Amino acid sequence: MSTQLPLGIGLPESASFTNYIPGPNQAVFNILQQIIDGKWENCLYIYGDAGTGKSHLLQAACEQMARRGGRPAYLPLALFSQSTPDILEGLDALDLVCIDDIHAIIGQPHWEEALFRLYNQLRTNGIPQIITGNTIPNKLGLHLPDLVSRLNWGGAFALQPLDDISTLQALQEHAKGRGMELSDKVAQYLVHQCPRDMKTLLKWLRQLDYESLSNRRKLTLPFVRNLVQNTVVSLQDNASWHGNK
Repeated sequence: MSTQLPLGIGLPESASFTNYIPGPNQAVFNILQQIIDGKWENCLYIYGDAGTGKSHLLQAACEQMARRGGRPAYLPLALFSQSTPDILEGLDALDLVCIDDIHAIIGQPHWEEALFRLYNQLRTNGIPQIITGNTIPNKLGLHLPDLVSRLNWGGAFALQPLDDISTLQALQEHAKGRGMELSDKVAQYLVHQCPRDMKTLLKWLRQLDYESLSNRRKLTLPFVRNLVQNTVVSLQDNASWHGNK
């Protein structure tokens, strides 16, 4: 049985408001809906640890805007931080701009200056913008004070990790989106045996989808338990082998 996390071959999953479980983050979720409805004029800054759903919310906002006929842009700076800021040109003509992981460009003055200019252009044009980072603006380590000030204008909102019940709901919603049948028992097992951040749990979900299709097996608890245990043992063996080299 495979112990890797291969590319899924099942139905594609997508981030949407429908498969987002707010849990303790209902207030932030409500603001996002206000943005899509044109009822929020400020820049929204969201921060939180990896796996708390920042990227999901940005992608979901773009999906919802596009569904309504708007033109959104989603820019994950972790992927583009080594590119030039020229990719920001023209974004001020869209209907929604979502910038993910602003902390990825810390220490790059040309990026900070370009983002500052973009912020002002979007604000002047009345275009909503949503920006995420891993901490509050004042602690990001940005070198451009004016950019820090702008990020604080609309308020900084923290995303909290989901509790067990909300995590179960989110996991099963994503499974449903992939056309998978994930029982309560299997979902509970994954939440209690695997790291609880959604990013890791969704990797396991893709793995289970792959294994279920490859082996033509239903996702029963014994099947899933065997997969998880074998994978953990394999990873531990690999770590031990590399440590002894």
